[in-house]
Amino acid sequence: MAKSGIGKRRMAALRDGGEGYAQRRNEIIAAGAEVFRERGYEASSLRDVAARLGTDRASLYYYVASKNELFQLVTQQAVEQVVSAAESVAAEPADAVTRLRKLIVTTVQKYDEHYPYMFVYIQEDMNRIHSESLDEVWARTMLQLGRRFENALLTILNQGVADGVFDITHKHIAMNSIIGSINWTHRWFKPSGQLSGEQLGAHLSSMIISGLAK
Repeated sequence: MAKSGIGKRRMAALRDGGEGYAQRRNEIIAAGAEVFRERGYEASSLRDVAARLGTDRASLYYYVASKNELFQLVTQQAVEQVVSAAESVAAEPADAVTRLRKLIVTTVQKYDEHYPYMFVYIQEDMNRIHSESLDEVWARTMLQLGRRFENALLTILNQGVADGVFDITHKHIAMNSIIGSINWTHRWFKPSGQLSGEQLGAHLSSMIISGLAK
């Protein structure tokens, strides 16, 4: 299917647009993150994003093709960095308790660093968005990133069980409980609050490790 005129201009600008184009696109992505965070993906529109920027919706199509693409831009880079950090921690030579503590703290720090981008992703029904996405490559990429994070966490839990420091009967239940505890912070954590991401991660890791320890 042939691209529209604005689609061709957008592709050319992505390739050759320079610093000014990239800066404006990043401003749109940041505004999109704020709108998705406040209103939710389903209730948000590009018109809302345009209003946040004080411009009209038509001007946004020079930078993004759709609300769905904007959501992808908001979330994917942040998720990739979270997963990469978790895999690096899992590969370290430290003992399982040290690595689990560091993975939890690092993950919450990344959520803080990428606020509200990560929380936009977490608060949505991602299975629904994946199934509705017209971009199957993006949907598969995000599902694979989720599995990579799970595998990094399972690597640490398996080592802790093998070393006799974690008392875990069902490792997948433990894994999902840990991920759920971290992700639920999207309901109440704000970087401007009393705790930093590092401090919150330290509190969470202490509670989680206490629950797993023999």
